[in-house]
Parts: sequence; C-alpha cells; structure tokens
Amino acid sequence: MFYLSLDVEASGPFPGLYSLVSVGCVPVLPPDVANPAWRLGEKTFYCEFRPLEGAGELAAANEVHGLTSEHLLENGLEPLEGIQKLADYLADLRLSVPKFMMAAWPASFDQPFIGYYAQRFLGSNPFGYACLDIASLAQGIFRCERRQLRSRLARRGLFRPPKPYPHNALDDAMDQATLLRELLNYSLKNAP
Repeated sequence: MFYLSLDVEASGPFPGLYSLVSVGCVPVLPPDVANPAWRLGEKTFYCEFRPLEGAGELAAANEVHGLTSEHLLENGLEPLEGIQKLADYLADLRLSVPKFMMAAWPASFDQPFIGYYAQRFLGSNPFGYACLDIASLAQGIFRCERRQLRSRLARRGLFRPPKPYPHNALDDAMDQATLLRELLNYSLKNAP
C-alpha cells in the first residue's frame, strides 16, 4: 500500500459552498526489496480549478493561496476536467501499487473537497473515503497531545516551521509527504 499526500487550497472552509482552488499530490511509496525504507515517488500532481458558479470566496482564504479569481478563470481547469486528471493520475500510480490511502494535515479539510468534487463531477469517488491524518499519526508515534506535537517533532528534527503565505498545494503536499515518510521510517526503526 502507498500513501498519497494530498493538499488542497480552497476559497473557503466547506466544499460546495466554496470552491476547490488547487490540488497537489505526492506519493509516499512502501519499502520493497530494492528500497528497504519508505520513499517519495517521483510522479507528483498539481492542478488549478476554475471556481464553481455561485460559490463563495473568503478574502482570508485567498490570502492563504494567493490565487485570484481572475487567474483561476483564465488558467484553471473546469472542475470535471481537473478532477478527472486527478483520477487519471491516481489510476496511473495504482498500476504499480494497487492499494493506497490519502494522507493529509489536516485530513478533515483536504479530503472532503476531493470527495465532493469526485462525487459531483465524476459520479463516484475513486479516491476513497479514508484519509490518514498525518498529525494524528505523529501524536500516536510520539505519544503526545496535539499541543505538544510541534515540540516533539522538533526534538527529532522533523518540525518545519509553517511557510509564509501564499501557500502552494504541491509544495505543501511535498512537505507533508516528507514528514509522513520520516514518521513511517521512524516507526519501522522504533517498532514496539
């Protein structure tokens, strides 16, 4: 099984009421005979979407990603085309490792946007409904509460300070994938 680190940028906090703005994905591949540790896959994904008709747009959300409606209308893909490209990307990855799970930080924000767009525009959800929350995994590994997590990660050289705005979905997916890889490899070496 592989994990697909997912990051989305959106025009607000809820899918449907607000638009998916961009998606970034980076695969985290499992150990095998040639590679005894978890590793990042080379095939990444990035896509920008045109806004949904009638969807809201929060100024605070736009500050996070820095993509204007004008930019998205000119450069973004129609939602059906964008979510289909993401589904095709996943299908290609699954040719070599069929089983997967999405992973995000926080999963509760990113995965619902993907599920909503898939169901609305594709009529089904090839991405699944399960999504590993990377922060929750780290809390379990380091046996700590959420408020202690950053210091526990920092002590092990795993904490990276948040990047300044604007965020890019692919950059954030890469950062999350790197952290997930390190957490999975830490678990391999420190299994109970």
